[in-house]
Parts: sequence; C-alpha cells; structure tokens
Amino acid sequence: MTQQFHEADYECALRLGLDWDEIRVLEELSLLDFHVLTTLSPHFIRIDIQIDHAQLDLALRRVVDHKRSQEIQQRLLVHGAPRHLMSRLYGWIPQQYRSQRRMLHLDEEFPNSGRPPNPTLTEEETILTHWDHLADLDLAERYLETALAAKVSVRQVCRALSLREEREREALGATASVRLHGVASGAHSQSISSMTNRSR
Repeated sequence: MTQQFHEADYECALRLGLDWDEIRVLEELSLLDFHVLTTLSPHFIRIDIQIDHAQLDLALRRVVDHKRSQEIQQRLLVHGAPRHLMSRLYGWIPQQYRSQRRMLHLDEEFPNSGRPPNPTLTEEETILTHWDHLADLDLAERYLETALAAKVSVRQVCRALSLREEREREALGATASVRLHGVASGAHSQSISSMTNRSR
C-alpha cells in the first residue's frame, strides 16, 4: 500500500474504505511511520469475509467427490484390483500401487507379471452378467460392484472381461477370414467363367 500511495494509485485505498483526508495523511507517512502504523493495524482494520455460496457448494461437492474416490480406490485394492487397472483408472505408477498396498497391509499377490488363474465357466458367466447389468455405474464402481456381486476378486473381473475380448477378437478374425475366402472364391469362379466364355 505504501508503494501505491507514493505512485498516486489510490483505487486500492478507496476500495478499502479510506476517505481522501485519511489518504493525504497516509501519503505523507514515511516507511518507518508505516511500520509503526502496521503494528497498530489490528485496532482499526476489520476483515470482512463474504461467502460465495455457489462456489462454496461447488468446493464442498469436490471434497465429497474426492473423499468418495479415495474410498473406492482403497476398496478396489482390498478386493484385489491389479496394478494395470489402477493405472488405467487413476493413472497410478507402479511405485504408487505398491505403496498403497503396503499402507493397507495387503499381501503381494501376483507380483509384477503374475497372471491370475482363469475364472471357472460359472464364475465367468456370473461376472459378465453382473458387469452388463451395472453399465450405468462409473467405471471404477462398476469393477468394484461387479466383484462384490459375483463374489470374486476385482482381478477375476478383469480376467473375465479380458477373456471375452479375446473371444470377440477371434470371432471377428474368423468372420473376416471367411469373407475374404468367399470373395477370393467368387473372383476365382468368375475368372474361370470368363476364360470359358472366351474359349468358345
């Protein structure tokens, strides 16, 4: 404020509620005088706090969302979420995954490249049924709630989904192969027919 007075920038002082007589007196004070005045400021400066209720509500919602996200992350870990899933959902690096598991005192199952056993056919069917029924949930909650409903680990949910994707890719590949074979066969037959017609 001292610099603003010496530069004749009075807008800040006026916004604070000072009148022109007070501004002129303050303008004449030295830096030492201002220092003394600052020590006395609690006696004449009152801070008026105004709440922006819309922004406060938004901030509170963010706090609630953050807390809920933290809870879901911990529950995912407790129910066996693999590292690649936490990386995909929350951008975790391996060190963060390990430190969070240590903090929760979880056993190191399937370390690094370990691969879980495939779910049984019954488990897989149950997992996929619940997964499809929970399509409206947030992705992280969908993994968690599917595991809880199917009574399996989150890791098994990931494995069941991976197996379904593999089968779908194989089916698409087989369909494409059949179509290409059909096109090739049709072209070959057409070529033979054309050659026959020309020989006539």
